Parts: sequence; C-alpha cells; structure tokens
Amino acid sequence: MKSLRLGLLGFGTVGQALVRLLEKEAPRLRARLDLDLTVVAIGNRRIAEKKADWPGTAVRWTDDLDSVIADPDVDLVVELLGGAEPAGTLVKAALERGKGVVTANKLLLAKEGSALAALAKKRGAALGIEAAVAGGIPILRALRESFAGDSVRAVRGILNGTCNFILTEMTQSGRSYGEILADAQRLGYAEADPASDVEGHDAAYKLTLLARMAFGRDVRVEQVSRQGITALQGCDVVYARMLGRTLRQIAEARQLPDGRLHLSVRTHLVSNGSILAKVDGPFNLVEVEGENGGLFAFHGRGAGGDPTATAVLADVVDVARSGRPAAPPFGFPSLLPAEAAGPADFVAAVCLRFVVKDRPGIIAAISRILADHAVNIEAVFQAPWDDKSALPFVITLEPVAQSQVEAALAALSGLEFNVSPPLALPMTP
Repeated sequence: MKSLRLGLLGFGTVGQALVRLLEKEAPRLRARLDLDLTVVAIGNRRIAEKKADWPGTAVRWTDDLDSVIADPDVDLVVELLGGAEPAGTLVKAALERGKGVVTANKLLLAKEGSALAALAKKRGAALGIEAAVAGGIPILRALRESFAGDSVRAVRGILNGTCNFILTEMTQSGRSYGEILADAQRLGYAEADPASDVEGHDAAYKLTLLARMAFGRDVRVEQVSRQGITALQGCDVVYARMLGRTLRQIAEARQLPDGRLHLSVRTHLVSNGSILAKVDGPFNLVEVEGENGGLFAFHGRGAGGDPTATAVLADVVDVARSGRPAAPPFGFPSLLPAEAAGPADFVAAVCLRFVVKDRPGIIAAISRILADHAVNIEAVFQAPWDDKSALPFVITLEPVAQSQVEAALAALSGLEFNVSPPLALPMTP
C-alpha cells in the first residue's frame, strides 16, 4: 500500500472540505486503490481561531507556515491559502525541497505558473493544479490529457460563479445589480470585496490557465482583454429579452490562423438557444472546440468547498499513485511565447445601450458618429419608459471590429445628452 502524508496550508472553506472529504473517502482509497492518505500538519494564520477537534489528535496545528514545508513528516504540500503571498514563497520553498505541491491558487498560477512549472521540473517535484479552474469540473485534466490527440481551436465559457449568479438573478427577478450583489455576499457566493469577481479578474486568471493548456503558449494574464459586469443596469435585461438573448459573462481564448490568440473576458448577449444561456446560478460551463473532434461542453459547480476539494483530492491521488502527475502541469514540456490579437481582430454583431435625457436629434447625432467610424446600424429598439430624464434604448450594429466600436464609443461618450456612458455588448451565438 502506498502512503502519502499531507501538509495542508490553509484551513478555510476548501481546506476544511478537503479534510472532511479525505476522512470520508479514506476507506475506499485504501480498499480499492491501495492508497493511505493522511493529513499530518495543518498551517493557518491565526490558527487558534481555526483549530478543531474533528480532524483527529494526530494532526499538528501551527501558525508557522514555513514549518509545514520543512516538516520531514510531510511528503506533499497542499496550498489552499489563496492570493499571491505568502502562498508564492511557500510553494517555491516546497518545490525547491523537491516536495510535491497541489494548489487551487488561480491567481498565483496565472501570474507565476510557468516559473513554478519550470521549478517543479528542475527539482523533480509534482505540481498539481486541477482545482484552480472551475471547481470540481475536470477541465484542466481533460485539456492536458483527453485533448492531447487533437488541436484545440478555442476554449470559452462561464468561469465565474459569482457573476453568473448575479446575471441570472437580474434576469429572473428584475432586481438591481446592487441588491443581488448583497445577496451573493450574504450567501457566500461573493467576497466582502467582490472586485476580483465582478471586474473580471478572477475569470481572467482562469482563462490564462486554460489558454496555456489549450495552446501550449505562455499566456500572461495582462494579455487578456477584460471588462466587468458593474456597468450593467436593469434596462439591459429588458432589451436582452427583446432581442431573444441572455446576459452572460464569457471568457474566451481562440487561436487565429496566424497563431495569435484572441483573449477576452466580457459580458455577451448570447442567444437564448445557446447552452451558455441555460447555465444558471453559481455554475460554470466550459466549451472546448477541437480541430477534429468538434465541440465539447463541461458543466458543473465551479466553486465552493466540496467541488473544489474533489479536484484537490484527485491531484493528491494522482501524485500518490505515481509520485507525480502523468503529464507536466500545463500539458507541454515547455510553453511557446504567446502573441495576443488586438481589438481589430474581434468581429461580432454588437448591441449599443444608451441612457439619455430625451430630446430631439439624439438618433441623428449618434448616427453621424457611427457613420464617421464606418459602423453600420442594423436596428433601433426603444421599450416604453416612464422616466424621460433617464431614457434607455439600444442600437444594434451589423458585425463590426471591436476596435471600430471602441473608437466610436470614445466619441459617443462625449455627447452631452448621455446620463450614463454608452455600453457595448457583443451579440454571439
């Protein structure tokens, strides 16, 4: 029977879920897989606030996180602290010692993952990262292993459960963004400071990892074009319905014929017939488009203690079986440089939303600016609205490059009748 002693860094929601899951699954792992996995040390800042009786008396509790790394009884370090530091320093220290690491830290991996993978290779240590994207959905393992026989054209989907919960509730209840965000925080779907989620940073970290896996390119998070959901208003839901569409934050990485990568996180108006429109609440969905195999979709809980803990444990089992994951962390022995495509390379039909002080000549003024930027109008929609001092309406555009829309928006934003800045939402299948 193979045994593996774990040192756990971080005893928050996921850390606690992992220890409970391991306790529950230990008999099966011993009986069916000949694996004996035990937690021997738990490190956490302010450990007195976290210490509990249920993990067992044999566990060493400490707020000295370095001591977990140095502990000779620890074979594998599981990092669930989150954030850049001290997690980054601790992970590097473990790998330098030749100790394997399993981590769910998407921010750290997005910013330093390539260097950590190189260090793991140099020291002959395992680096498991499955839990860093989409919770319990095995999307990284699928890209690394199941799609090794195909050329991936694109990866896209809903990667942030907080944003999807907010957009779902806005659509179904008609309540405001602010009200629903407060609910999300109360239910534990959003942090006290929700900026990473609602401004698109979280999805950008995850997309960076997916793109590395999909294309073997050393994508940097700074190359991802990012737009949050904070500018959305209730009127956007009204007009989405009129257009037969649904608001969804979509993260997309697509390889162009010349090898450059289109990388973006932004709100789309997706067709109501799309599978993406049917993903409600705090769930994730990732689509993978292969050159030969076609389109595949992976759906499930993208966050939370239990789903993420299952992904962490899967990596731990992988290391216990063989001493290290079967393939390099990002699926390739080395990553090639990545060149990001620009806004001129993203072409889509677009919905422009305006909120204005009603007066004659508004459509004429907007039309002149759009014409100056070679942007073609498809249709104008104005729902009945009582408040003419803040009147919302939308103009849909024929397929147009994002660069043209951005230039037109810069000019449109200066029009004196605007109550709030115009918003552009791509309309995709």
